[in-house]
Amino acid sequence: MTGAYFYPEDAQVDNRALMKALLAAVQESGIEMKSGVTVEGFIRQHQKIIGLRTSVGQLTAGHYVLATGAWSGSLLPIPVTPRKGQMFSVRTPLGYGQTQPLQRVLYGEKVYIVPRRDGRIILGATVENVGFTPHNTPAGLTQVMNAAIELYPELQHFPIEESWWGFRPATPDEAPILGAGPCENLTLATGHYRNGILLAPITAQLIATHLQGNADPLLSAFSYRRFRPAVSPSSSLSPSLTSFAMPLTDTRLLATPLSSTPPSSTTPSPAPDTSDTLTIAGKTFQSRLMTGTGKFNSLDTMRQSFAASGSEIVTVAVRRVQTNAPGHEGLAEAIDWKKIWMLPNTAGCKDAEEAIRVARLGREMAKLLGQEDNNFVKLEVIPDAKYLLPDPIDTLKAAEQLVKEGFAVLPYINADPLLAKRLEEVGCVTVMPLGSPIGSGQGIRNTANIKIIIENANIPVVVDAGIGTPSEAAFAMELGADALLINSAIALASDPVAMGRAMGMAAIAGRLAYQAGRIPVKDYASASSPTTGTISS
Repeated sequence: MTGAYFYPEDAQVDNRALMKALLAAVQESGIEMKSGVTVEGFIRQHQKIIGLRTSVGQLTAGHYVLATGAWSGSLLPIPVTPRKGQMFSVRTPLGYGQTQPLQRVLYGEKVYIVPRRDGRIILGATVENVGFTPHNTPAGLTQVMNAAIELYPELQHFPIEESWWGFRPATPDEAPILGAGPCENLTLATGHYRNGILLAPITAQLIATHLQGNADPLLSAFSYRRFRPAVSPSSSLSPSLTSFAMPLTDTRLLATPLSSTPPSSTTPSPAPDTSDTLTIAGKTFQSRLMTGTGKFNSLDTMRQSFAASGSEIVTVAVRRVQTNAPGHEGLAEAIDWKKIWMLPNTAGCKDAEEAIRVARLGREMAKLLGQEDNNFVKLEVIPDAKYLLPDPIDTLKAAEQLVKEGFAVLPYINADPLLAKRLEEVGCVTVMPLGSPIGSGQGIRNTANIKIIIENANIPVVVDAGIGTPSEAAFAMELGADALLINSAIALASDPVAMGRAMGMAAIAGRLAYQAGRIPVKDYASASSPTTGTISS
């Protein structure tokens, strides 16, 4: 038995004709349109937007509506990502006998077929998670074509008229983001995925009502906040780990000594000199160990390792958090940002333009999480997928622009003394030379160059990447580095919490050793006991 649904009010919309009509209506209403202008970012002051940074300079308004579709996630840290769709159209051949042989929309598992009154038939569409990769491809069009012919075989004889592609704004639950934004004068209207044109009328009605101060209760279901669940950063931590400073001075976490008597819990262990602080861009930190958030087996393990290490600065990959990449789901909400200073990084960016855009997004993310005065960014520009080596030219280019925009830039670089000096001269607040390739665990392979960078730097030098063991961490600090950034060696250890503690202690030990000054290296032995005043027979 065959069943069917009949929708007497169902209709189709010609999106191109609709957009022409909307444009004409806007122009007749006297609304100013600016075409060819790229919005580069928001200019915020506390919880209010005071302007837009654009390709033609700064623009200001009393209220702002973010309705930039698939590009919304490039301006605010909200989970809107592009899903590419490829489509094409055919036309009923001349002499076919009727202008439009198909009288209804057809839906298949992999395709839909939409007839138009003028004889065109629209065939769509792929759903591709390929970022903003442009153009039609043979594979994409073939996929649509084969599925369409299987559903409606007569199409195989119709001539192809046109092909095109576009980017849908997808959200994790495939529902739009509407209503109040994270700033008091910002409204969101984005994330409509595959139904942007169809939902345009109700979206316009809801947003207009909201702007007039009469918010429809329907909007609450589509708030951006639904993607930010309330997570208690220390909900699963034991009491001894809720303090981020205590583990480095709590002897109960030390290994049991050879004696059978356990150490007294009241016996203090050596603690770092609190007067010897690390200052970056005017902000002071007690710890000289920075840590990362990637590769941990759980958020709980990550939090405990941060606590054990004593780290006060944690770097966060903006793109991976924004897109809820594997291992980063809920990460931003899982950390207590009142205790930890966020260092947004531009991981995954392949050129300067991309890094600048993600840095702006990272600054917005820090503000949304309560760090209003956080303008830090770890600058990574890495086009090389195999060795993950940073691009020195685009790193310098991006650093120059970000410094102009008021960022405190911490650039990740090869151990190149000349580049380090240039970055300092353009206004970077640190330089971060790699010890060896990211995640390699090879230790410090660039000792001579790192020593030159340290000798000539007037800003903090942070050794980043390649450190695999606490001894290597201590060695980097003994060279005179001001701080370390360690992720893989902690996250991928058999016991990340214990390794975090070990790395924290190594940073302290290496710093003390550097300050104490090592003995000269000699080619011959030198007795440690005096040779005078000895008893002779």
